[in-house]
Amino acid sequence: MTRLIGVDWGTTNLRAYRFDGSGAVIERRSSTRGAATLGREDFAEVLVETVGDWSDGATTPIVLAGMVGSRNGWREAPYLPCPVDPARLASAGLRVETPIGAAVIVPGVSVTAADAIPSVMRGEETQLFGAGIRDGLVVLPGTHSKWVTMQGGKIVDFATAMTGELYALLRDHSLLGQLADTTAAFDETAFGLGVRRTLAAKSIVPQLFSARADVLLGNLGPQDVASYLSGILIGGEIGALGRGPATLIGAPRLVSLYRTAFAIYGLHDIATVDGDDAVARGLWQIGEHL
Repeated sequence: MTRLIGVDWGTTNLRAYRFDGSGAVIERRSSTRGAATLGREDFAEVLVETVGDWSDGATTPIVLAGMVGSRNGWREAPYLPCPVDPARLASAGLRVETPIGAAVIVPGVSVTAADAIPSVMRGEETQLFGAGIRDGLVVLPGTHSKWVTMQGGKIVDFATAMTGELYALLRDHSLLGQLADTTAAFDETAFGLGVRRTLAAKSIVPQLFSARADVLLGNLGPQDVASYLSGILIGGEIGALGRGPATLIGAPRLVSLYRTAFAIYGLHDIATVDGDDAVARGLWQIGEHL
């Protein structure tokens, strides 16, 4: 019997989870019908296509998290200011009617730092609660990496670094990437060099052009450029935001890069949580409060 349906609806993909009464995932599905590929009128149809046979059509709770609630998603679910916990997210969820019953869209989370710089997240909050971390620093690397402070099981503060997006822009659409062999395998030595140089300089700005200059001078090969750029950017992120032991949540490959950079920075007490497992547990936690 299905106790809850949870959907993590991202920009390019969606992941759906069918839970039993104890919160165990009894079935998983995925689709490439992400929020960015859909018009507002398409979401209900995609939801039915993906999980319709899991629902009794009336009473099965449905939780939707991620970009489905963005300004360009199905319906915009407003951002909740920190501090936030699963119960508050559930109580502020946006109810939408679907052909298989009512669904609740999880709100995003916002914060304004002491220096008046704001930040927002949408989707990461579900992973954070599913990771089971009540207190401490949590890092979610990605296109827009999040550095989050958890206290008493609540999100109380966070900052965002556009590391993944900057990497793609510099590698594919800048002068720095013109000499790069983007098909080359990852090179750990070049990555480490980028991390060390940026940590020593305490800024990515003086280091970026060296990705081109070192190739022209024969210090790096074209096959090293992408790894070196990655090291510069991740090293810059950790140099700016790293401040102690942390937990990493994400895909194994990206988490591994951050662990390497953290070790170069001098932090070895880094725990890891699988992102897919965390989002499933987070959807269940939010759903329990509906």
